[in-house]
Amino acid sequence: MAHSWRRPAIGFLCLYVVGASIFLVSGGGGPSQEVNPSIDDLRDQTIDAGLYLLEFSTFDGDKRTLSAFSGQPLIINFFASWCVPCVKEMPDFEKLHDSHGHHLNILGLAVEGVRPAREIVTSTGVTYSVGLDEYDLLASLNGFAMPTTVFISQDGVHLESHSGVLDYAGLVSRVEKLFGNE
Repeated sequence: MAHSWRRPAIGFLCLYVVGASIFLVSGGGGPSQEVNPSIDDLRDQTIDAGLYLLEFSTFDGDKRTLSAFSGQPLIINFFASWCVPCVKEMPDFEKLHDSHGHHLNILGLAVEGVRPAREIVTSTGVTYSVGLDEYDLLASLNGFAMPTTVFISQDGVHLESHSGVLDYAGLVSRVEKLFGNE
């Protein structure tokens, strides 16, 4: 009976992990950083050149920067094949790409190797831009859980980092709120 505290501690830890998982899967993670500048404030800001210098890799191993997406709003969705909520939301990002792709860019970045990333992109039917997060953009953009979605204005202003699942309605709502006048 010298270690009678272990069983309750392990039970509590298991309950905590299950509860936290349910919270994130249900979309309860919410924004980890949200900046709510007015549209007038955004018009007065200059392009954040530092943000556009952040790098990612293509599936073919080429190095790219976020500057390839300057001039239009950008949504970056971090995903992995082992992340069930990530896989669940990818068709909703594809639907957003189909419906709003002429007004904004979507970039999916895998936080794993190229082979599993390609497999999940193929199986979900994703046609928007994809790559690999080999330069720790997830952490650079204030992401802390999977999935994480980052919203960047057409001028390169980091508007929000959302950790947790987003469905199509939630994506459209955020696009209208964050990019409505862009």
